[in-house]
Amino acid sequence: MADNVLWIISDDQMRSSLRTMDKTWKRLVEKGVRFRRGYAAMPLCGPARASMLTSRYPHDHGCHTNRTHQRFVAQGHDRDTVATRMRGAGYDTGYFGKYMNGLVTDPEYVAPGWGRWIATIGLEGQVSVDGEIRDVGSQKASDDFAADRLGRFVARHSDMGPWFAVWAPSTPHGPYTPSPEHRDDFDDVQWDPPAFNEADMSDKPTWLRGLPLKDRTRMRAELEGKLEELQDLDDQVARLLDVLWRTDQLDRTWIFFVSDNGFLLGEHRLVAKEQPYEESAGIPFVVRGPGVEPSVRDAFVSQVDLMPTALDIAGLDPDAGRELSGRSMLGPLRSGDWSSWRRRLMVENTFLNWALLRQGSTAYIEHHERDEWELYDLATDPHQLVSRRSADIAQLSARVTQMRAARGRALRALEE
Repeated sequence: MADNVLWIISDDQMRSSLRTMDKTWKRLVEKGVRFRRGYAAMPLCGPARASMLTSRYPHDHGCHTNRTHQRFVAQGHDRDTVATRMRGAGYDTGYFGKYMNGLVTDPEYVAPGWGRWIATIGLEGQVSVDGEIRDVGSQKASDDFAADRLGRFVARHSDMGPWFAVWAPSTPHGPYTPSPEHRDDFDDVQWDPPAFNEADMSDKPTWLRGLPLKDRTRMRAELEGKLEELQDLDDQVARLLDVLWRTDQLDRTWIFFVSDNGFLLGEHRLVAKEQPYEESAGIPFVVRGPGVEPSVRDAFVSQVDLMPTALDIAGLDPDAGRELSGRSMLGPLRSGDWSSWRRRLMVENTFLNWALLRQGSTAYIEHHERDEWELYDLATDPHQLVSRRSADIAQLSARVTQMRAARGRALRALEE
């Protein structure tokens, strides 16, 4: 029987917070491959989700803001996604949780390709069950509803054909409502990262230099809320793994754990996401699957790699019909050999007009319209405190310009 594929997409989760999820760490991370260099295509909820579903970068899919859904559909992108292709390959498919921003104005919409559609809508506790709207009471209740329906979906496939599912909880997106069981777990957490309220901003773009200092107490409270909510997600992941194990599906299911974007809590005097720094652009990225040896890797991986990998698992040619901008990870995941993988990777924000190029330990950030740039060596300056000068700027800028205009095989060639 063909392998199942499950994507777990958390919401606004920093890379560093993954270690606080003890059950997920023991049963998923330590059983699979953890990527230290996992990145969002664009660190903003809606555009990132559009990129995951299509293996297109934002400069290609054209969804630049969090009002993503309407533009995505208007351009016809929903007719060629990972769901439509997996469904066409004979997989049963199901979506459970947050889809993309803007669905609240089109609540009865059901995206093509999904055989089961449990989409949470807004923050008011509404859920679309295959296009029928139900009110379950709260955002947390709607997340719990989606997780429960995912568990049922998985359980009923114990002796059926392969399935592909996306589970997208709103955790740990604010406002934070951890369960009574976990709401005091991190009451004593402290927050003092090296880049917090960065003192010398003279090396940063001009628009950042005048930013006010952020309130440490508020940032600590935000961190507490995120970490406590993640304990609830940790419990849900464990329950789902239990279902997979009880139904003899765990050993034939590929599980990908990522987030839509990271989150800044006062580093460089910034809050939230959208920015090119590691705390925002970087995401947790873990893969567990049949025959995969546990390891930690420095390969550059992106959300756009999820779709081609899923298609490859299903035995499909990822580029059939449309060339994808991501790469299938299946071969390296099975062999453990990443020597032929991409050497560089781009992250972009087509609304704020910046692009980040990662290669080796270098992080080059170009702010197009402002004609400004930053350059960091993350080996010696992992917190991006000092932008350095280099004679390589023209070459880096030329590469970014090419990548911002490319897609499919042409873009992948520029990563070599």
